[in-house]
Amino acid sequence: MPAPGKAAIHVVTDVPDAVATLFGPAGRELNNCTTPCSFNNLFPERYSLQIRKDGYSAVQTRLEPKGGQTLDQKIHLEAVAKGLFVNSRPAGAYIFINGAKQSGQTPATLPLAPGQYDLVLRYPGYEAYAGHIQVKDNVQTTLDAELKEKPAGHVAWAQVNSTPGGAEIFVDGAPTGQVSPARVQIQAGSHIIELRLDGYQIAKRAVQASEGGTVDVTEALKQR
Repeated sequence: MPAPGKAAIHVVTDVPDAVATLFGPAGRELNNCTTPCSFNNLFPERYSLQIRKDGYSAVQTRLEPKGGQTLDQKIHLEAVAKGLFVNSRPAGAYIFINGAKQSGQTPATLPLAPGQYDLVLRYPGYEAYAGHIQVKDNVQTTLDAELKEKPAGHVAWAQVNSTPGGAEIFVDGAPTGQVSPARVQIQAGSHIIELRLDGYQIAKRAVQASEGGTVDVTEALKQR
């Protein structure tokens, strides 16, 4: 409670640990605190209250408390970054949403509309991460994925070339994060190598890779 003749301002934010800063009539910073918190024993005059938190838009409001009064301020903070935030360990994984490669690598923020998406993360030498993600409305959805290293044995390679180059390479329907020409690590055994390039027909090739060996995949892509 404020002292007789003085005022107080109590600040609560719907996202905790925001920094509340109180400015006096001349614009001079008087004090700051971390929400939820209070400013006590204030003179009854005009103040400016500013609320800041990383990742949220700043909020500023003007207040004029009276002597003996405690003003309760309940502040809503609006997230600046919405959509989907994707992180992986190790970082630097390629991101695919509904089969389409996204610009940038993890960690990354994707401005996706609310809804459900198929997500794949690929990093050389690690098993691909695949799953479904539900992006929520008016809040940033977060995915943090732990990638698993591929087993040391039973590894083979595919040397993939195409005319024209720059085609996205898929193995057994899963994106590799690489474009032709590229040397792609695969497991020994039978696989379907697929090449996709805008404006051209999808090309598919069945291969049989032996452990430690390299299979050659060369395709002349046909225009649609």
